[in-house]
Amino acid sequence: MVASSSLQAFILTEHPTPFFAVVELALASLALGPLPRFIPLVLLLSVLKIHGQRIAFRHTRGRELLCSWFFISVGSSIAHWAAAASALSSPTQSLAAVAILSSITYLFALPALYLDIQIKGRVTTDWAKLTLFPALWATCWSVASHISPVGRLLNWSPVSGSHAYNWIVPYVGPVGIDWIVAAWAVACSEVASQWLMGFEVYEPLGMHTSQSLLSSRSKGLLTLVTMLLALTLPSFMFSNIPIRADIPADATSLTLGCALPHPLDGSRPTLDDFIDETSRMNTATVILWPESAVVFNSAKEREAAFERIRKLPIHSYVGVAFEEYLMGDPSRTKNGFALLHKGQKPGDEVMQYYKRNLVPFTESFSKVPSIDPPVVTHLQLAHPKGITAPQWAPPPDHTRPIPVTSSICLDFASPSAFTGLDSRPALILGPARTWDTNVGLAMWEQAKTRANELGSMVLWCDGGVTGVSGVGGGGIHEIMQAGGGTWMRTIGVPYPFDEDRTLYSKAGELSVILFLVSLMSGGIALNYLFVEGSRGAFAALTGGRVALNFVRAAALTGGRRIPFVRRMIAPPPAEADLLGVGEVGERQNLLG
Repeated sequence: MVASSSLQAFILTEHPTPFFAVVELALASLALGPLPRFIPLVLLLSVLKIHGQRIAFRHTRGRELLCSWFFISVGSSIAHWAAAASALSSPTQSLAAVAILSSITYLFALPALYLDIQIKGRVTTDWAKLTLFPALWATCWSVASHISPVGRLLNWSPVSGSHAYNWIVPYVGPVGIDWIVAAWAVACSEVASQWLMGFEVYEPLGMHTSQSLLSSRSKGLLTLVTMLLALTLPSFMFSNIPIRADIPADATSLTLGCALPHPLDGSRPTLDDFIDETSRMNTATVILWPESAVVFNSAKEREAAFERIRKLPIHSYVGVAFEEYLMGDPSRTKNGFALLHKGQKPGDEVMQYYKRNLVPFTESFSKVPSIDPPVVTHLQLAHPKGITAPQWAPPPDHTRPIPVTSSICLDFASPSAFTGLDSRPALILGPARTWDTNVGLAMWEQAKTRANELGSMVLWCDGGVTGVSGVGGGGIHEIMQAGGGTWMRTIGVPYPFDEDRTLYSKAGELSVILFLVSLMSGGIALNYLFVEGSRGAFAALTGGRVALNFVRAAALTGGRRIPFVRRMIAPPPAEADLLGVGEVGERQNLLG
């Protein structure tokens, strides 16, 4: 207990500013890189909540807030430095850019922390106090993702592989994941705050028959943690494996390919290189070229290249990602994508799309963004060898429609990338080009998340020297390869394919936020039912009221010797001072 008290004094009274600065710097460098991890992010947010509650009403709050902002920005810059070092023409420019973006991103976290402290004191129920911050946190990052030029790419949101809540994305989207992160941070900060304030400050348990076994705040915390743990169960109970492609009656087999020619001399592949590579992939159903695979100086040059591709002796759909100079403005270009098929007339592409979100600094000055959203197009697949037309699909055409759509690289980071779709695509074509492996992995995570939101799959083809490529969604998570080199993979699409949109696609972010806010009030009833149900089950198992009174009596004697038990069974105390010693003119509580 002496060591514990000494550590509490070190954190809160002796060296609070250096302690929080070092801890926030360390956690920010672990949690705020291109691939944020769930646990470090929860720990960082827990520390920020405790730190914010501690300084909220102190006269030094401005100085300590500035210190926190500086060290978290430095930690975030360190985490992003390796990925951003070669983003611009010089390392100095890259460092300045990442420092500015990290500093601005931190400002999006402040409103949730500030409003939680200001509003929580006016909230009457403990459940609402516990769920207030998660609702604010999810809302702030939803707003940030719509304001930021890079969408959700710099958000303080965990990557899909670092937690067990991926199954919930088609229902509540990334907003729900942000809520879960903040809810775990609330739980961790509550326990840490109890320890920092000392468990001995609470009054002993009374013997009144109306006395609850758990304090009201502990009931709410127990309900919240139980709910968070319960939400992980589907990830362990239900297998999420890809659809089998070898059962034609139940699935349509698609062989997807990514054309990534890799000249041995290290030069950039030319149009001829891509055409030669594509001609050798004659077994693929869909072949995708990476972003800006070729550059066209005019529409005439583009149509001539498309005609060469249409005349290839293959029956594949070829997705050509290109860069085209604008007519009348030879200094600027636009990034486009066209899906071609053999036998089509010039100008009659299966699909055409132009990039809408440009990379700040590197593309924003030299390229022109589009405003046209992606659309869903159906590929009509004829029966393969060994299967008759009537076995493959019903008349009159005996073809299976496969709905597909497309987007380009940074567009996938936008939360509104596919909100305009009126049906669910089976496949999203995603040409990309990144400059660093970590950036490539971050964009790969964004692409998988957008695909999971839609209940779809994405074919991701990254033409960067160290980029990553693969098929994501539908139970597929791993990348196919890093760097250059053509590859193909066969997947299965359920037949008949259900084009009905997921709940998140139909409802949208605003509806999810309103639902999360409603948990603050609706969860009060859930909390009551849980606690009363637990109390009834406990009483039944121990023999009813007599056993329950026996437990209460035991808590008075033996339980009083254990600080944590005494804290859990005690009624809510009078407001305790933050440090155990008063500061002139202010009384605070780490628990709010």
